[in-house]
Amino acid sequence: MPSFIELWFRNCSSHSTADPTTELPPKPPADHRELGVQQELFITTEYSPGSPLLLPNGTRIFNRLVEFLRKQYGRYGFEEVITPTIYKQSLWEKSGHWENYSGDMFTVTSISPPKSKDGKGKKDDDEYSLKPMNCPGHCLIFAARQRTYKELPLRFADFSPLHRNELSGALSGLTRVRRFHQDDGHIFCRPVQVEEEISKTLDFVRVVYSTLKLGPYRLTLSTRPANHYIGTVEEWDSAEKGLKKALEASGQEWTINEGDGAFYGPKIDIILRDSDGKEHQTATIQLDFQLPKRFNLLYHAAAPEFEKRGEITSDREQLGVMGRVAPVLIHRAVLGSVERLMALLIEHHNGKWPFWLNPRQVMIITTREGKDSRVIEAARAAQSILMGIDEPADGPTSNPFQLAVDVDASSRTLPRKVQAAISQGYGVHVTIGPRQVDDGTVSVDLSRLAGGEPGLRDMTVKELFYPPPDYETAASEHQSQPQSQTLPIRPAPAPVRRPPGALLDLPILKYMRTHRVILASSSPRRRMLLSQLGLPNLEIRPSTKPEDLSKADLGPWAYVSDTAEQKALDVYAALVEEAAANQSTTTGGNGNGNAVSVDDTGRRDPDLVIAADTVIVTREGVVLEKPTSEGAHVKMLRHLRDTRSHRVLTAVCCVAPRADAQHPGYAIASHVEESKVFFARESDGLPDDVIDAYVRTREGADKAGGYAVQGLGGSLLVEKVDGAVDNVIGLPVRKVLQLCEKVIFRQNDTSEDEEEDDE
Repeated sequence: MPSFIELWFRNCSSHSTADPTTELPPKPPADHRELGVQQELFITTEYSPGSPLLLPNGTRIFNRLVEFLRKQYGRYGFEEVITPTIYKQSLWEKSGHWENYSGDMFTVTSISPPKSKDGKGKKDDDEYSLKPMNCPGHCLIFAARQRTYKELPLRFADFSPLHRNELSGALSGLTRVRRFHQDDGHIFCRPVQVEEEISKTLDFVRVVYSTLKLGPYRLTLSTRPANHYIGTVEEWDSAEKGLKKALEASGQEWTINEGDGAFYGPKIDIILRDSDGKEHQTATIQLDFQLPKRFNLLYHAAAPEFEKRGEITSDREQLGVMGRVAPVLIHRAVLGSVERLMALLIEHHNGKWPFWLNPRQVMIITTREGKDSRVIEAARAAQSILMGIDEPADGPTSNPFQLAVDVDASSRTLPRKVQAAISQGYGVHVTIGPRQVDDGTVSVDLSRLAGGEPGLRDMTVKELFYPPPDYETAASEHQSQPQSQTLPIRPAPAPVRRPPGALLDLPILKYMRTHRVILASSSPRRRMLLSQLGLPNLEIRPSTKPEDLSKADLGPWAYVSDTAEQKALDVYAALVEEAAANQSTTTGGNGNGNAVSVDDTGRRDPDLVIAADTVIVTREGVVLEKPTSEGAHVKMLRHLRDTRSHRVLTAVCCVAPRADAQHPGYAIASHVEESKVFFARESDGLPDDVIDAYVRTREGADKAGGYAVQGLGGSLLVEKVDGAVDNVIGLPVRKVLQLCEKVIFRQNDTSEDEEEDDE
C-alpha cells in the first residue's frame, strides 16, 4: 500500500563519498562584519572608531531584541529606569571605579566655561566622565529615600548607552566596541534572598538563550583578583560561596576562572562561541557587597543582626528590635552587550533569520500586469494593513509589532522579483495581480518560514494577518515564544470577526463541506479542531481494533504513524462493509466521477477518513503509556513536570476511494508532526496538589490521558511549546488539509514537491 511520509536528509562529512581530491575547499565561517554590509545592518566610520552606525535593518533587529527583553521584565520583576550618560568624577571616586577602572573611561571636557546665573563664567573643578556602567546611578536611585525590608528585592533595568575606552587595535565590528548598549540590571536584595535571586537570573538566561536558539553555553565562576579589588578577603569568600551554592542548585555544569572577578565582587559569566570558534562573554551575574557600603545604602529590618547574616529568627524579643542593614547588590546582564549578541546572531543565522527577528519580513510583489493602477493600489493597501497603518493616525495605536513590509512594483518579470526577494532574505512573499484584485485576495508563499508548506495559497490580507478566531486563545498563550514563525497576532475588530469555519475558502474545504467525512477518533479536542473548519457532515467513528503494535520494536515515529494508519484503514474498511451489506445499489456521483453505494438509510461509502494518534515521548526517547487510572495520570504528569521537556508526536492518516474506476481501491497519505513541550517547574506554581486537582477536572480526565494547552490547564501545566500548538492539542490542522488535498485531488502524484506558480 502506498504511503507518503515526508523525510529530510542531511549529509554528514564523515559519510561523504566524494573523491577527496575533487572536493571543494571548506566554506569559511560566517563573518558578521561581511554579513553586516551584505544585509545592510551596520557600518563603521573612522570619525567614531568603535561606535557602529546601525542602519534601518540593523536597528530593527536591535529594537526587537530590546523589546523581547522588556516583555520578560514583568515576569522577572524588573522595572526600567533611565539614568544620565555623564557623571562627575566624584561619583566614580565614591564607587571605586576611578581607582580601579579609570584607564578604561572617557573623560569629558567643555571648550566653553560653565556660566552662573548672573551670566559670569565660573570655574568647575570637577571632571566629568562618560559612564562605563550603570550601577552607581542605580545606587543613587536606591538611596533617594528610605527603604524597608518589605520593598526588597528591588530590581532596576537600564538600556542607556555605555562607553568604554577599548584599545583601537582591539576594535572589531560589533564584538569589540567603545559605545554599546547593555541590558543592564541591578537587584538590591536581602542576604536571605541572594540564592533565590541568582537562581531566577540563571533561569532568565536559560529562557532567553533557548528562545534565541543560542548555545550550548558554558558557565564560569570568576573569583577574587590577585591585586585590584575592594573589600575584605572574608567578604569575597562569603560572596563566592553564595555563587557556588546557586550554581550547584542550577544543575548545570560550571567551571572556576580563578582571579577574573570584577574589582567589587565575584561573578558568573555565560560564555558563547562564535562561528570562528572564538569565545565571547555575553551574560553575567555579579555579586557585590561593596558598592552598597560605599554609597551607604541601608534598609530597615527587624532583628538586624540575624538579617545581616541571612538568617531568620522566630525570637519575639529579637524581632522587636529594628535596625538598618546594607542590602546585597546583584549585577546582571542577560544579553550582555546587545551589539555583541547581534554579531553572534548574525553569524549564527547567516542570513536566514527567524521571522520575528528578520529585518525583511514581508515582500509584496506585483505581477507584470501590475502596471494596472488597481494592482498598485491593492499592493499599497495590503502593505498598510500588514504594517498596521490602515487606521486613522489619531486612532488607537495598532500593530505594536511593526512588521517590516516592502513593495516591489518594478517592471521586472515575476520570477526575477521572486528571486530578488529570496536573495534579500524576505520571509513571506505576497503576490498581487489582476486576478487577485478581482477576487479580493492575495497569493501567499509561507514556505520559507519554519514549518511552512510549499506552494502558493490564496487568502485575504486580513486572513494572513489575523489568525482564525478559535485559535487566538491557544496561540496567545504561547505568543511570548518569538521562535514561533507565524505572523504576530493583532486582535481583529469586533465588527469584522469571522464566524467559526471561515478559515480559508480552499477547494479542499469546499469538497469536505459537501461530502461524507469521517473522523476515526473519539477525542473531543480533535473533533473541536475539525469543527472549526465548518464541516456540517463530519461524522465520528472511532476505531474498534485493539492496539497491538510494539512501541519498543518500532520506535516512537514508526509506532505512532502505523497506529494512525491502522485506525484509518480499520474504520474505512468497516464503513465500506456496512454500506455493502445494507445497500440498495444506485449510481450517483461522489464528486470524482465514479459510482458510490448508498444504503437504505441514505448512508454511502465514505468519501474521506481522517485518523490520528498522539504519543508523548520522554527525553530518553521512551513512549509513555497512556494512563489507565487517575493515579497513573497524576504520576505521568509529575514525571513530565520533573523532566521539564518532552516531545509530542501526532500522526495523521487520510484515506479516500480512488477516483479512477479502472483502478479501484483507495489512496492513503500520512504524516508525523513533532512539537517540543516545556512544562512549568514545581517552584513556578506547579506543585503536586495542582496536578492532582487538574487530573480531577473533566479536561484532565481526557480519554487519551494527556493534557490540554488551552484555557486554565495550559496556563497551569505548560510553560511554552516549541512548534505547532494544535499538534499538542491533538491534530495539526494545516497538515491535515494538505494530506486531504493529496488523497482527493492528487491521487496519482507521488512527489512531495509543489510546482511553483507564477501568479
